[in-house]
Amino acid sequence: MNNNRNSLLLICAALISLAFIAVNVEWILQSRIDQINDIDEAGYLSIALLDYYAWLSGGPLAWLQKIVEPSIQSPMTTAAASILFLLFRPTTFFGYIVPILFGALSVFVSYFLARRIAGERFALLTTVVVATSPTIIAYSRTFNFAMAATFCTTAAMLCLVSSQQMRSLRWSIALGFFVGLMVIARTVTIAFYPAVMLAVLWCVFSRRERLGAAFLNAVIAGIVALITAASWLAFTWRPVFEYLTRFGYGDKATSYGPAAFWQSVQTTLQYMAIYFQLFQTLLILAGVLALMIATLVAFYWNGWHKTSAAILSSPIAPLSIFVAVSTAALMSSSNKGTGFSAPLAPALLIIAIYGFRQLIPAPTLRGAGAAALALASAFAAFPLVSMAAPFYRHSQIELPVFGWIPALSSRGPIHWYLKEGGLGDPEDPTIVPEEMSRQWYEAGRTIYNRIKDKTRPDRVVMLGFRTYPLNGNTLTMFNRLDSADPLPIDNDLPFPGTVADYDKWIKARATCVLLSADGTNGDIPPPVNTPALEEAAREAGFTVFDSVFVPNGREIKLWSRPCS
Repeated sequence: MNNNRNSLLLICAALISLAFIAVNVEWILQSRIDQINDIDEAGYLSIALLDYYAWLSGGPLAWLQKIVEPSIQSPMTTAAASILFLLFRPTTFFGYIVPILFGALSVFVSYFLARRIAGERFALLTTVVVATSPTIIAYSRTFNFAMAATFCTTAAMLCLVSSQQMRSLRWSIALGFFVGLMVIARTVTIAFYPAVMLAVLWCVFSRRERLGAAFLNAVIAGIVALITAASWLAFTWRPVFEYLTRFGYGDKATSYGPAAFWQSVQTTLQYMAIYFQLFQTLLILAGVLALMIATLVAFYWNGWHKTSAAILSSPIAPLSIFVAVSTAALMSSSNKGTGFSAPLAPALLIIAIYGFRQLIPAPTLRGAGAAALALASAFAAFPLVSMAAPFYRHSQIELPVFGWIPALSSRGPIHWYLKEGGLGDPEDPTIVPEEMSRQWYEAGRTIYNRIKDKTRPDRVVMLGFRTYPLNGNTLTMFNRLDSADPLPIDNDLPFPGTVADYDKWIKARATCVLLSADGTNGDIPPPVNTPALEEAAREAGFTVFDSVFVPNGREIKLWSRPCS
């Protein structure tokens, strides 16, 4: 009977994961295809297309060589997208499918992680809460590395709590494998490695039995993790190291977040609350508080010795250590990035739900609470089904410490990106209306089509502007969607720059095509000094051969000179 019930609950978890895929694929079809990409998405899609062409031209070996080329970008998401391009066709749609699949895998793996902690019913409730999490949903709809990192991190935590406190060699090896994969999924997860180590050491020393075997298994797990991570890092460790040290804690970090420590702590908490929205933020805070109260009550009634023994043997302890230390690592860096905390979401939600479970001892009350939590989670996720009526909602609330966060909101990272760019109308559900978003997308394709025959593969296109919806990454993406022949683009021009600065920039590269844009509306700061750039272009022999007007009224001038 129990086996049948367990199988039914597992099937339910699988169906929830499939429903997660279906809802998000439909959302992508409605809201992302042939519409504005953010600058990072365009860059990552371009990398995936390069991997795809590498396989077409040289087979699996050339594909592997392309993946391990020195780069600061982890290859898991882009490599997976290139495989879908090979199986189907190279379009942005199949790129967007990849984070959805990683998100669904994160939901499904959360079921097994929660089951190891507190059984099948607890696991099914966890599956519902994780599947309806705004964090998981939002970053499953964004072509970046957050969901791949979430899957690998959640799988690593499953292996850790399944390892019988590192007494199981098989699970220890699996742990090392997924920990190694974390950095291949996203380089920022290196910041979580000290947390993993502390959680592992807790498991090793939390029992006296077979202590030597546990320690040896931990060493083996570390070796497996190093070998797995080295399968990519061995080829690219230097740029990754330089990137993480400069942008994580170095001179570039404060470009992506506050410099002051306590402000960094507050910003980390605010970003996490923005991703989770109001309901799950309160759920996590209340659940963690409930776990602390339940622990204090246990100490009071059961005594120090018995409660300490229960904590040492509890699988929630290493999970809590991992989440706490990882969150502290994110707080310690000024760089807040995009979705850096997403890999912690399933573990955080499990800890919160477990806290309520421990505080409510009566099975009947637990069942009622579980049903209420599942319904509340579904209600809170209702606005995330679609950007159209009757689903669309967008409201905000200000919380102490956290600041302004979404209360109920249908918006995701692409809408935050467009709002940051000052495009469209903040009161419009999608910031930039769907028709205008498609016009931006087509403007990029039009510009690419008009310049591609004016240059040569050994010449660089000098892109003299950088807007949120249209930039060097966007044009590179259109190039690689169109052809395996690269169209080199230099978008690293001086900001704001003088005529002499731009003259030096133009003369540094062999070029016969240059682009400029009047005004600054929608520019990624700092802005370009367009009059100085255009004067330098004329002095270098460029003349305007065409122009394209983009949806916000700016004129993109296309300049050329003989390709001699």
